[in-house]
Amino acid sequence: MELYDFLEFAPFNQMRERMGTDQFGQFELFDPSRHLTGEERSVLARQGLPLPRSLLSRLLDYCLCYKNSRVAIIDEGVLHLAQCDRFPDRDQYRAGTSTRAFEATSTVCSSCLQTLNYQGYDEQKARKEYHNRRVLERFSLEAFWSDYVLYPLNRDREKVKPIGRL
Repeated sequence: MELYDFLEFAPFNQMRERMGTDQFGQFELFDPSRHLTGEERSVLARQGLPLPRSLLSRLLDYCLCYKNSRVAIIDEGVLHLAQCDRFPDRDQYRAGTSTRAFEATSTVCSSCLQTLNYQGYDEQKARKEYHNRRVLERFSLEAFWSDYVLYPLNRDREKVKPIGRL
């Protein structure tokens, strides 16, 4: 049996042209155990989502993730973005993807910024004290997501590890 070459299939190429792309893209079957549903994305952005430790993971860069999205968690008014040395040891977390999802105002965890070396944040170097203070003062979750892609993560390409106990 000979397979048809879809790269030479005129209706397919016309559709791609109407879409305004010359790229072929990638298709991944939707699996609700691995991919966020539209409702979950909305809840994470609007009000946050309680997550058991078993559903929260971390990427190799230590960013926190749930299914195929990066997330932040809040603990006692502190926003955690990564599994850092001050990461709270709990069985349940409140995760979200926007400041709106966290009811109280929060400050970002400086240890998370250190773990991620976010914008050159480095508490080990005294000469960076002014820079570090400015990074902390100017931090916004929205700006963070522009540096660290929020969604979608390709879980087959990204290495995901469970959140371990510290």
